[in-house]
Amino acid sequence: MRLGVGTPILDRLQSLADATRCRLLLVLERHELSVTDLCGALQLPQSTVSRHLKTLSDEGWVVSQADGASRYYRMPGQDLDPAARRLWQLVKEQVAATPAALRDGDRLRRVLAQRRIQSDEFFASAAGQWDRMREELFGSRTELLAPLGLLDPTWLVGDLGAGTGQLSQTLAPFVSRVIAVDGSPAMLKAAKARVADLPNVELRRGELEALPIAGRRAGSRGAGAGAPYRGGADRGLRGGRASQFVQAGGLSW
Repeated sequence: MRLGVGTPILDRLQSLADATRCRLLLVLERHELSVTDLCGALQLPQSTVSRHLKTLSDEGWVVSQADGASRYYRMPGQDLDPAARRLWQLVKEQVAATPAALRDGDRLRRVLAQRRIQSDEFFASAAGQWDRMREELFGSRTELLAPLGLLDPTWLVGDLGAGTGQLSQTLAPFVSRVIAVDGSPAMLKAAKARVADLPNVELRRGELEALPIAGRRAGSRGAGAGAPYRGGADRGLRGGRASQFVQAGGLSW
């Protein structure tokens, strides 16, 4: 990026000394758009749009990120240094009200409306198959990612009735330590193979009552006396493979 402190103003002026680049910045200041969107809004060929985006990107006026097979561009706004923002405001005042810029704005609204319609049509047609499609694209249990992000990374978590360790494997990247407990040697063997590369997962064989919850007496449903139940399990450790969580004192189970 060449828009750092001390960059000569002539470099910035040169990058903005083109009507097409200014038109691009006007729409990218308000929306994140693909090359296809920009071609529709400005009524320009892809080669022209791509060439000017390259110049703006090299000079730091736009940034981009990939989204699937497309790449979306935007103007970084507040991430520009103060001198660049002041210069853009001066240029913007002169070009925003030009007939070309106003037509771009009208066409952009139609482009965005069409994009929303296409998105709605896609999800309407995919609703019946969405769970299968999402699993094929992103893997299973993606619905857990958002709530997992809410976990305290310093927690010690117990996966009670861990089974083959699937939940321990999911939890491990989000907390300090996971203790996976199960009474079945066969289950623990399968769990060991699953979590072998996760150093913060410890496997233990045992019953729920034997868990070291200081000052608490763990019941068969996984909650110590006065400790909140943190799970949706149907049965306790001794009764099945369900996973449960209990927070007791400074230890989270």
